[in-house]
Amino acid sequence: MAVSQKQVAERLGVSIALVSRVLSGKAEAIGVAPETIERVARVAREMGYVPNAAALTLKGKSTRTIGVAVYDFNDPFFGALIKKIQVLAHEHTYSLVLAGFLNRVPDTRDLLALHKHSIDGLLVLGSDAEAQWLRDFRHLPVARIGHGNDAEGSVRITVDEQDAARQLVGHLAAAGKKNLVYVSGTLPAHHLRRGAFENATSDADLGFFAVPSGQEDPFAAGVQAAHEVLGKAMEVDALVCASDQVAMGALHALAEEGIDVPGRLAVTGFDDIPFAAQSILPLTTVRQPIAAMVGQAFQSIIEFRRPETVCFPGELVVRRTA
Repeated sequence: MAVSQKQVAERLGVSIALVSRVLSGKAEAIGVAPETIERVARVAREMGYVPNAAALTLKGKSTRTIGVAVYDFNDPFFGALIKKIQVLAHEHTYSLVLAGFLNRVPDTRDLLALHKHSIDGLLVLGSDAEAQWLRDFRHLPVARIGHGNDAEGSVRITVDEQDAARQLVGHLAAAGKKNLVYVSGTLPAHHLRRGAFENATSDADLGFFAVPSGQEDPFAAGVQAAHEVLGKAMEVDALVCASDQVAMGALHALAEEGIDVPGRLAVTGFDDIPFAAQSILPLTTVRQPIAAMVGQAFQSIIEFRRPETVCFPGELVVRRTA
Protein backbone atom coordinates (compact mmCIF):
# COMPACT_ATOMS: atom_id res chain seq x y z
CA MET A 1 0.00 0.00 0.00
CA ALA A 2 1.26 3.49 -0.85
CA VAL A 3 2.59 5.61 2.00
CA SER A 4 0.73 8.93 2.47
CA GLN A 5 1.95 12.29 3.72
CA LYS A 6 -0.37 11.80 6.70
CA GLN A 7 1.49 8.62 7.68
CA VAL A 8 4.84 10.39 7.38
CA ALA A 9 3.53 13.22 9.58
CA GLU A 10 2.27 10.76 12.19
CA ARG A 11 5.62 8.96 12.28
CA LEU A 12 7.41 12.27 12.89
CA GLY A 13 4.79 13.81 15.19
CA VAL A 14 4.45 16.92 13.02
CA SER A 15 1.65 18.46 10.96
CA ILE A 16 0.64 17.22 7.52
CA ALA A 17 1.09 20.80 6.27
CA LEU A 18 4.75 20.76 7.30
CA VAL A 19 5.37 17.43 5.57
CA SER A 20 3.60 18.69 2.45
CA ARG A 21 5.73 21.82 2.29
CA VAL A 22 8.96 19.86 2.74
CA LEU A 23 8.11 17.28 0.10
CA SER A 24 6.97 19.94 -2.37
CA GLY A 25 10.19 21.91 -1.88
CA LYS A 26 8.49 24.94 -0.27
CA ALA A 27 9.62 24.52 3.35
CA GLU A 28 12.78 26.60 3.12
CA ALA A 29 10.83 29.58 1.74
CA ILE A 30 8.68 29.76 4.87
CA GLY A 31 11.59 29.46 7.27
CA VAL A 32 11.57 25.79 8.22
CA ALA A 33 14.91 24.81 9.77
CA PRO A 34 17.30 22.87 7.46
CA GLU A 35 17.63 20.04 9.99
CA THR A 36 13.84 19.65 10.07
CA ILE A 37 13.68 19.56 6.28
CA GLU A 38 16.40 16.90 6.19
CA ARG A 39 14.66 14.82 8.88
CA VAL A 40 11.29 14.88 7.12
CA ALA A 41 12.86 14.01 3.76
CA ARG A 42 14.88 11.17 5.30
CA VAL A 43 11.90 9.57 7.07
CA ALA A 44 9.79 9.89 3.90
CA ARG A 45 12.48 8.03 1.95
CA GLU A 46 12.79 5.35 4.63
CA MET A 47 9.01 4.81 4.62
CA GLY A 48 8.97 4.53 0.82
CA TYR A 49 6.86 7.63 0.19
CA VAL A 50 6.20 8.24 -3.52
CA PRO A 51 4.35 11.35 -4.80
CA ASN A 52 0.94 10.61 -6.31
CA ALA A 53 1.25 10.73 -10.10
CA ALA A 54 -2.28 12.00 -10.68
CA ALA A 55 -1.79 14.84 -8.21
CA LEU A 56 1.49 15.81 -9.83
CA THR A 57 -0.17 15.86 -13.25
CA LEU A 58 -2.94 18.16 -12.01
CA LYS A 59 -0.24 20.52 -10.75
CA GLY A 60 1.49 20.41 -14.14
CA LYS A 61 4.55 18.66 -12.73
CA SER A 62 6.63 15.78 -14.01
CA THR A 63 5.66 12.38 -12.62
CA ARG A 64 9.17 11.03 -13.36
CA THR A 65 7.54 8.02 -14.98
CA ILE A 66 8.49 6.63 -18.40
CA GLY A 67 6.45 4.14 -20.39
CA VAL A 68 8.21 1.27 -22.13
CA ALA A 69 6.45 -0.52 -25.00
CA VAL A 70 8.07 -3.83 -25.99
CA TYR A 71 7.24 -5.50 -29.30
CA ASP A 72 8.25 -8.98 -28.14
CA PHE A 73 8.96 -10.13 -24.58
CA ASN A 74 10.39 -13.39 -25.95
CA ASP A 75 13.23 -11.61 -27.74
CA PRO A 76 16.38 -11.82 -25.55
CA PHE A 77 17.81 -8.69 -27.20
CA PHE A 78 14.88 -6.68 -25.84
CA GLY A 79 15.47 -8.23 -22.44
CA ALA A 80 19.00 -6.81 -22.43
CA LEU A 81 17.61 -3.40 -23.38
CA ILE A 82 15.04 -3.48 -20.56
CA LYS A 83 17.75 -4.34 -18.04
CA LYS A 84 19.80 -1.29 -19.05
CA ILE A 85 16.70 0.93 -19.09
CA GLN A 86 15.95 -0.13 -15.52
CA VAL A 87 19.50 0.72 -14.44
CA LEU A 88 19.22 4.22 -15.93
CA ALA A 89 15.78 4.70 -14.39
CA HIS A 90 17.26 3.98 -10.96
CA GLU A 91 20.17 6.34 -11.59
CA HIS A 92 17.85 9.19 -12.63
CA THR A 93 15.09 8.39 -10.08
CA TYR A 94 12.47 7.54 -12.71
CA SER A 95 9.80 4.85 -12.52
CA LEU A 96 8.88 2.58 -15.44
CA VAL A 97 5.51 1.41 -16.75
CA LEU A 98 5.97 -1.67 -18.93
CA ALA A 99 3.62 -2.73 -21.72
CA GLY A 100 4.06 -5.28 -24.48
CA PHE A 101 2.42 -6.84 -27.52
CA LEU A 102 1.46 -10.41 -28.35
CA ASN A 103 3.11 -11.63 -31.58
CA ARG A 104 4.48 -8.11 -32.12
CA VAL A 105 1.03 -6.85 -33.08
CA PRO A 106 -0.03 -3.66 -31.20
CA ASP A 107 -3.42 -3.98 -29.52
CA THR A 108 -5.31 -1.23 -27.68
CA ARG A 109 -5.71 -3.58 -24.70
CA ASP A 110 -1.94 -3.85 -24.40
CA LEU A 111 -1.62 -0.07 -24.24
CA LEU A 112 -4.05 0.50 -21.36
CA ALA A 113 -1.27 0.63 -18.77
CA LEU A 114 0.41 3.46 -20.67
CA HIS A 115 -2.83 5.46 -20.75
CA LYS A 116 -3.75 4.80 -17.12
CA HIS A 117 -0.49 6.20 -15.81
CA SER A 118 0.66 9.78 -16.28
CA ILE A 119 3.92 9.09 -18.12
CA ASP A 120 6.44 11.78 -19.04
CA GLY A 121 7.62 9.99 -22.17
CA LEU A 122 7.61 6.71 -24.07
CA LEU A 123 10.41 4.31 -24.98
CA VAL A 124 9.59 1.85 -27.77
CA LEU A 125 11.62 -1.32 -28.27
CA GLY A 126 11.37 -2.85 -31.74
CA SER A 127 11.04 -1.91 -35.39
CA ASP A 128 7.76 -1.03 -37.09
CA ALA A 129 7.22 0.77 -40.38
CA GLU A 130 3.57 1.59 -39.68
CA ALA A 131 3.16 2.39 -35.99
CA GLN A 132 -0.31 3.94 -36.14
CA TRP A 133 -0.79 3.38 -32.40
CA LEU A 134 1.85 6.03 -31.66
CA ARG A 135 -0.55 8.76 -32.76
CA ASP A 136 -2.10 8.67 -29.28
CA PHE A 137 1.26 9.63 -27.76
CA ARG A 138 2.21 12.57 -29.98
CA HIS A 139 1.98 14.95 -27.02
CA LEU A 140 4.90 13.10 -25.38
CA PRO A 141 8.58 12.68 -26.22
CA VAL A 142 8.98 9.28 -27.88
CA ALA A 143 12.20 7.37 -28.54
CA ARG A 144 12.34 4.11 -30.47
CA ILE A 145 15.24 1.67 -30.33
CA GLY A 146 14.74 0.17 -33.76
CA HIS A 147 13.61 1.26 -37.20
CA GLY A 148 10.49 3.36 -37.74
CA ASN A 149 9.29 6.11 -40.07
CA ASP A 150 9.55 9.89 -40.00
CA ALA A 151 5.78 10.34 -39.55
CA GLU A 152 5.74 8.79 -36.09
CA GLY A 153 7.56 11.78 -34.63
CA SER A 154 10.07 9.82 -32.58
CA VAL A 155 13.80 9.81 -32.05
CA ARG A 156 14.81 6.56 -33.76
CA ILE A 157 17.98 4.92 -32.46
CA THR A 158 19.48 2.12 -34.50
CA VAL A 159 22.67 0.29 -35.25
CA ASP A 160 24.37 1.34 -38.50
CA GLU A 161 23.13 -1.57 -40.62
CA GLN A 162 25.29 -0.76 -43.67
CA ASP A 163 28.51 -0.57 -41.65
CA ALA A 164 27.66 -3.74 -39.71
CA ALA A 165 27.00 -5.63 -42.95
CA ARG A 166 30.31 -4.44 -44.40
CA GLN A 167 32.17 -5.67 -41.31
CA LEU A 168 30.62 -9.14 -41.45
CA VAL A 169 30.95 -9.52 -45.21
CA GLY A 170 34.55 -8.29 -45.07
CA HIS A 171 35.38 -10.90 -42.44
CA LEU A 172 33.79 -13.70 -44.47
CA ALA A 173 35.57 -12.58 -47.65
CA ALA A 174 38.91 -12.56 -45.81
CA ALA A 175 38.18 -16.16 -44.74
CA GLY A 176 37.74 -17.14 -48.39
CA LYS A 177 33.94 -17.31 -48.43
CA LYS A 178 32.52 -16.41 -51.83
CA ASN A 179 28.84 -17.38 -51.88
CA LEU A 180 26.67 -16.02 -49.08
CA VAL A 181 23.05 -16.84 -48.31
CA TYR A 182 21.02 -14.44 -46.19
CA VAL A 183 18.70 -16.35 -43.83
CA SER A 184 15.85 -14.46 -42.18
CA GLY A 185 12.38 -14.57 -40.67
CA THR A 186 9.43 -12.23 -41.14
CA LEU A 187 10.40 -9.33 -38.86
CA PRO A 188 10.66 -5.77 -40.28
CA ALA A 189 14.28 -5.47 -39.11
CA HIS A 190 15.14 -8.63 -41.05
CA HIS A 191 13.86 -7.12 -44.30
CA LEU A 192 15.81 -3.91 -43.75
CA ARG A 193 18.97 -5.82 -42.88
CA ARG A 194 18.73 -7.79 -46.12
CA GLY A 195 19.24 -4.61 -48.15
CA ALA A 196 22.40 -3.79 -46.18
CA PHE A 197 23.87 -7.23 -46.91
CA GLU A 198 22.93 -7.01 -50.58
CA ASN A 199 24.92 -3.78 -50.83
CA ALA A 200 27.89 -5.15 -48.90
CA THR A 201 28.18 -8.35 -50.95
CA SER A 202 27.82 -6.38 -54.18
CA ASP A 203 30.63 -4.05 -53.16
CA ALA A 204 32.81 -7.05 -52.24
CA ASP A 205 31.94 -8.83 -55.51
CA LEU A 206 30.57 -11.88 -53.69
CA GLY A 207 27.65 -14.12 -54.56
CA PHE A 208 24.45 -13.37 -52.63
CA PHE A 209 21.15 -15.15 -52.33
CA ALA A 210 18.32 -14.68 -49.82
CA VAL A 211 16.21 -17.42 -48.25
CA PRO A 212 13.48 -15.82 -46.15
CA SER A 213 11.34 -18.07 -43.98
CA GLY A 214 7.63 -17.60 -43.37
CA GLN A 215 8.07 -18.66 -39.75
CA GLU A 216 7.32 -15.92 -37.20
CA ASP A 217 9.54 -17.50 -34.55
CA PRO A 218 13.18 -16.58 -35.39
CA PHE A 219 14.65 -19.89 -34.22
CA ALA A 220 12.12 -21.86 -36.28
CA ALA A 221 12.84 -19.56 -39.23
CA GLY A 222 16.53 -20.42 -38.99
CA VAL A 223 15.83 -24.16 -38.88
CA GLN A 224 13.49 -24.03 -41.86
CA ALA A 225 15.68 -21.77 -43.99
CA ALA A 226 18.83 -23.79 -43.32
CA HIS A 227 17.10 -27.02 -44.38
CA GLU A 228 15.90 -25.24 -47.51
CA VAL A 229 19.43 -24.08 -48.34
CA LEU A 230 20.79 -27.61 -47.88
CA GLY A 231 18.09 -28.92 -50.20
CA LYS A 232 19.05 -26.60 -53.05
CA ALA A 233 21.61 -27.46 -55.67
CA MET A 234 23.68 -24.32 -55.18
CA GLU A 235 27.17 -23.28 -54.11
CA VAL A 236 27.01 -21.91 -50.58
CA ASP A 237 29.81 -21.46 -48.09
CA ALA A 238 28.28 -19.05 -45.55
CA LEU A 239 24.89 -18.45 -43.94
CA VAL A 240 24.48 -14.82 -42.95
CA CYS A 241 21.60 -14.78 -40.48
CA ALA A 242 19.37 -11.81 -39.72
CA SER A 243 19.70 -12.29 -35.94
CA ASP A 244 21.39 -14.52 -33.40
CA GLN A 245 18.14 -16.37 -32.79
CA VAL A 246 17.87 -17.17 -36.51
CA ALA A 247 21.50 -18.29 -36.46
CA MET A 248 20.84 -20.60 -33.51
CA GLY A 249 18.09 -22.28 -35.49
CA ALA A 250 20.35 -22.61 -38.52
CA LEU A 251 23.12 -24.16 -36.41
CA HIS A 252 20.62 -26.63 -34.98
CA ALA A 253 19.58 -27.71 -38.48
CA LEU A 254 23.20 -28.00 -39.67
CA ALA A 255 24.10 -30.14 -36.65
CA GLU A 256 21.20 -32.49 -37.47
CA GLU A 257 22.57 -32.90 -40.99
CA GLY A 258 26.17 -33.38 -39.81
CA ILE A 259 27.43 -30.26 -41.58
CA ASP A 260 30.86 -29.02 -40.49
CA VAL A 261 30.75 -25.44 -39.18
CA PRO A 262 32.68 -23.39 -40.16
CA GLY A 263 34.60 -25.75 -42.46
CA ARG A 264 31.75 -26.56 -44.84
CA LEU A 265 29.48 -23.64 -43.95
CA ALA A 266 30.25 -20.55 -41.92
CA VAL A 267 27.38 -19.07 -39.89
CA THR A 268 27.02 -15.52 -38.59
CA GLY A 269 24.37 -13.82 -36.48
CA PHE A 270 23.43 -10.31 -35.43
CA ASP A 271 22.84 -8.67 -31.98
CA ASP A 272 25.23 -10.63 -29.71
CA ILE A 273 22.61 -11.88 -27.27
CA PRO A 274 24.06 -13.84 -24.28
CA PHE A 275 23.40 -17.21 -25.95
CA ALA A 276 25.70 -16.20 -28.81
CA ALA A 277 28.75 -16.67 -26.59
CA GLN A 278 27.30 -19.51 -24.51
CA SER A 279 26.34 -21.98 -27.25
CA ILE A 280 28.44 -25.09 -27.90
CA LEU A 281 29.70 -23.36 -31.04
CA PRO A 282 30.09 -19.71 -29.97
CA LEU A 283 28.60 -17.51 -32.66
CA THR A 284 30.33 -14.90 -34.80
CA THR A 285 28.02 -11.91 -34.76
CA VAL A 286 27.62 -8.13 -34.61
CA ARG A 287 27.28 -6.62 -31.14
CA GLN A 288 24.81 -3.79 -30.87
CA PRO A 289 25.99 -1.06 -28.43
CA ILE A 290 23.16 -1.46 -25.93
CA ALA A 291 24.49 0.95 -23.31
CA ALA A 292 24.99 3.77 -25.82
CA MET A 293 21.66 3.20 -27.55
CA VAL A 294 19.66 3.09 -24.32
CA GLY A 295 21.53 6.12 -22.99
CA GLN A 296 20.65 8.07 -26.13
CA ALA A 297 17.01 7.00 -25.91
CA PHE A 298 16.76 7.95 -22.25
CA GLN A 299 18.28 11.39 -22.79
CA SER A 300 15.99 11.96 -25.77
CA ILE A 301 12.99 11.42 -23.49
CA ILE A 302 14.29 13.57 -20.65
CA GLU A 303 15.29 16.45 -22.94
CA PHE A 304 12.30 16.12 -25.32
CA ARG A 305 14.57 16.14 -28.40
CA ARG A 306 13.24 16.75 -31.88
CA PRO A 307 12.51 13.70 -34.10
CA GLU A 308 15.60 12.32 -35.81
CA THR A 309 17.44 9.10 -36.59
CA VAL A 310 20.61 8.34 -34.65
CA CYS A 311 22.87 5.50 -35.81
CA PHE A 312 25.51 3.78 -33.71
CA PRO A 313 28.27 1.56 -35.13
CA GLY A 314 28.10 -2.12 -34.32
CA GLU A 315 31.10 -4.23 -33.32
CA LEU A 316 32.14 -7.41 -35.12
CA VAL A 317 32.62 -10.22 -32.59
CA VAL A 318 34.54 -13.15 -34.12
CA ARG A 319 33.97 -16.54 -32.53
CA ARG A 320 34.04 -20.15 -33.78
CA THR A 321 31.25 -20.27 -36.39
CA ALA A 322 32.99 -18.05 -38.96
